[in-house]
Amino acid sequence: MSTGNTTAMREDYSSYIKIGLALALALLLGVSLYWWSDAARLQAVAERLHEERVQRGSQVYAAQCAACHGAQGEGGVGWRLNDRALLKNTQDEVFYSVIRSGVPNTQMPAWSVAYGGPLTDEDIRDVVAFLRSWEATAPEVQPTQRVADPQQGAVLFASTCAICHGKDGRGGEGDIPAINNPQRLRALDDAWYRNVIAYGRPAKGMPTWGTVLSPEQMDDLVALIGAWRAGQAVVPAFSGQELLDQALYAISQDDLESAASSVSEARRVVTGAGNEMLANAQAQLRAGDALGAQKTLELLRESWPLGDPANGALSYSANCAVCHGPQGGGGVGVALVNNAFVQSQNNAVLVQFLLEGRAGTAMAGFAGRLPESELADIVAFLRLWQP
Repeated sequence: MSTGNTTAMREDYSSYIKIGLALALALLLGVSLYWWSDAARLQAVAERLHEERVQRGSQVYAAQCAACHGAQGEGGVGWRLNDRALLKNTQDEVFYSVIRSGVPNTQMPAWSVAYGGPLTDEDIRDVVAFLRSWEATAPEVQPTQRVADPQQGAVLFASTCAICHGKDGRGGEGDIPAINNPQRLRALDDAWYRNVIAYGRPAKGMPTWGTVLSPEQMDDLVALIGAWRAGQAVVPAFSGQELLDQALYAISQDDLESAASSVSEARRVVTGAGNEMLANAQAQLRAGDALGAQKTLELLRESWPLGDPANGALSYSANCAVCHGPQGGGGVGVALVNNAFVQSQNNAVLVQFLLEGRAGTAMAGFAGRLPESELADIVAFLRLWQP
């Protein structure tokens, strides 16, 4: 074979290779562009679906949750939810579970259809998405600090300490010191008094109260001593019921002076019809009619506490209507109009029920949230709905 023929048989594939490489690069670029555009499209779709979920959640929240937790999650009857620490530290599944099945022994009911509530699982996930949307701008809520109460300290002092140290700390019998003494109060600071209350002074007959009183109670006693140091007269924050019981006990012991004192103190904290009955008992004691005063006080005690239905209507609207309906027709809670339980119990039992709530239901107690006087007003208002 000749050299020329050998050369002719050699094919030049370089152009094909170039074309192939160009096509491969074009295909790769096309796939990359498609992947990039598809990922962006999918991301946009995901964001749109999430926005729609948040929007649906806001509507469910407004209809079902805002009445208790506030329109912006600021709290009310229910917990504050628009709280940065809460949102940061609580996973979505925890929110979902709490909304779905509720919290036993609180006012948080189960909202899932599976537990008798009105919301589907999808509704609940929408609400959780709405709550999560607050996290970026949620405020940092500082925990509230308890403030020691000198009036509660005065109650403790009157019932526990006065037997040795005298009424208002003015001194007792023998060499027991008067605590409410300006010179002594200036010489000894709050830390000294707190330590003496906690650890006692056994050699001087002062028992150890730190094993009996809570830290909060000792704070209240120290706050009372601080008020005395500032020259303030502090009236013990006894409830009307406690003062009524004290007055009746004093009459049973033929101690009309103490009974009159308790009735006088009761008139400072009892208003309305109850105050009028106390005024009658006070007049009877002044006239020496112990039996008449006793009957008046017993009548008041049997119907205690007497509330104001007008004030009760306002308290009901703010604290009860969300569950029991604005007109008491029921909802999450039972109907209160023509309610057999309300009709069968006296005022004291109903107030205690409102304080404690009912275990295992959405009816949580109001202890620590509403004073007994306000609960008595609510009971008086509920009486208007009974036959």
